[in-house]
Amino acid sequence: MAEKTQFELVTPSCILAQKAVEMVVAPGVEGLFGVLPRHAPLLAGLERGIVEVHEGGKVTDRIMIDGGLADVSGVSVTIMAERAIDLSTANITELRETVATANDAEADFLNAVIAAL
Repeated sequence: MAEKTQFELVTPSCILAQKAVEMVVAPGVEGLFGVLPRHAPLLAGLERGIVEVHEGGKVTDRIMIDGGLADVSGVSVTIMAERAIDLSTANITELRETVATANDAEADFLNAVIAAL
C-alpha cells in the first residue's frame, strides 16, 4: 500500500475536501508543484487554477481554486482558498445562472470554472 499524506482544502465557508491521498498537485505562483508523503515543510502562495488529487496512480479529484495558500508539512497539505469549486460536482447550468447575479470577482471566477468544465 502506498504512503499517504493528509489533504485538506478549506474556504471561509466550508471544508471542501479532507482525506488521505497519494499526491496533490497545486497551482503555485511560481508554477505547478506536487506534494507527496514526507514532503519538506513549505508555505506557498497559490494562483487561480486546478488542484489535482492523485490516488491509485491517477487523478481522482479536480478542484478549481481562486488563489490562496498551501501549508505543507511532512504528513499533510492544507490549501486555504477564498473560493473553490469541486469540478466533479459542478453544474454548468447553475453556474451560468449564478454568474448573472454575481459581483465582478465572483463572476470572473465562475467563468473560469465554466471554461475548465
